[in-house]
Parts: sequence; structure tokens; C-alpha cells
Amino acid sequence: MRSVEISAKTLEEARKAAAFQLGVDEGNLEIEILEEPHKILGVLGSGQYRIRATYVETQPEPAPAPAEAEPAAPEPEIAPPAPVISAEVEVVPEPVSVAPPLSPPAPVTEQPADPRRTIAERAQQITQDIMTLMGISQNVSITNVGAEQVELEIEDDDDEVVGLLIGHYGATLDALQLIVAMAANAGIEDGCRVILDVHGYRQRREETLRDMAHSYAAEVKETGQKMVVADLKGYERRIVHMELADDPDVETYSEGQDSDRRIIIVPKSPGL
Repeated sequence: MRSVEISAKTLEEARKAAAFQLGVDEGNLEIEILEEPHKILGVLGSGQYRIRATYVETQPEPAPAPAEAEPAAPEPEIAPPAPVISAEVEVVPEPVSVAPPLSPPAPVTEQPADPRRTIAERAQQITQDIMTLMGISQNVSITNVGAEQVELEIEDDDDEVVGLLIGHYGATLDALQLIVAMAANAGIEDGCRVILDVHGYRQRREETLRDMAHSYAAEVKETGQKMVVADLKGYERRIVHMELADDPDVETYSEGQDSDRRIIIVPKSPGL
């Protein structure tokens, strides 16, 4: 029995070197690990593998003894075929019942769904899902389904939650309203506006704008100078225009583009 001791960085390298030195196949080696590299925090560090490889000769397995042939079994006797007796069988057909012809089904008349109601219910569910994701467990109710718009209300009496949903001058509420409107109108050809409110904020804001419009108009009448009102959203400018439309002493118009668009309130010229 031949053996050799080998040192190498890896166990595989040591095994190959031992097989090479002994001039045998790796499968005929019996490996004994004498030393392993040191480990730091479970990771291999310095040092090498040192093994003792021993050549083991494999003995050929004896061939199995030939099995004794068993005597053949006698062939079974074949009985003569039984005589075939033919007989005529009369087949009587069973009566077949024929069902009467079915009358054509009555046409199904499907009433078209109201797209406004569909949009309102979609908006309600979407808003409720967003509230849940925000950790706000408040109900969302449909307050109005009109010809041009649907209105929803987020019911909440918590001032902190209300302030969070409204944001700075309604910026958060407007962004939430836009998302809900786009999702609720998706796939509906005849869509409509979606108005989302929180604890009556939009109603209070509308009343504030109406009072502000009359206050500005009074100042224009008193000074005779025009007044520029900036930082209003589109729907807020419409409220001011509509509130002062019947005032005989002032007129309003808008100028500018996009976020720079503003309302101008001027004294109405005599004779207009």
C-alpha cells in the first residue's frame, strides 16, 4: 500500500498532486486530511491543506456462476373448438320520441348603465382605496351625480387629517382629485368632471372667494383703479368672474398664461 503527504491551497489541488505523484487515478485514492487552513469569521484565511493520500487497489469482482437451465414445461393440450350454433335474431327498433321544435329565444334587452353613476362609484372606490393606503379609515360618500360632474365627500372631523388631505391652499386635494378623476373616467367615452371635497372645504373656499370678489370690487369702485388678483386656480377664477358678472360698476377679465394667468378687475366705462 503506497501513500504520500501533500500540501496545497485547496483540497482539490492536493488530491490531484497526490494522484500525479503516485501515478494512479484519483478515484483509487483514500484521503486523510491532516491539516486545514485557519478560518476567520467563517471565511478561509491563511494556511494550506495537508493530506495523506493512500493508493487502494481495487479487486475485480468474481463473475457470477452460470445459472442452471430449467427443464422446459410441457406444452398445454389444445382443446378442440366448440361447435358454433347460428341463430337468427330479430331486432325490433325502439320507438324514438321527437321533441317539438323550440321557439326562438326572446331577444335580451340590456339597459345601458348610466356612465355618470359608474364614474361616481369608481371614484368612490378609488378614493376609499387611497385613504386605506394612507392609513386613514374614513368613509367616502357620493354627494351628487349631475349631468356634467359628480361630487364626492371624504367624511372626517379630525383637523390634522383634514389639513393633511387639503394641503397648502388645496394643492393636495386638487392633486388627489386629478388622480381619482383620471382613473374613474378611464375607458368611458362620455366622461365627466369629478369633484372631491374634504369636510366641506370647497364650499367654504367658494364662499371666501365670493366675499373676496365683492371686497375687491368695492375697492376698485372707491379708487377708480384696476386691481390684479393672482394665484388663483382656474375654477377659482371662474367663481370670481361669475360673482361679479352682474355688477354694474366693474368688469373682469383674465390675462397671462398657465400659472401666470390672473384676474383683472377694472371700473366699468360709462355707457357700457
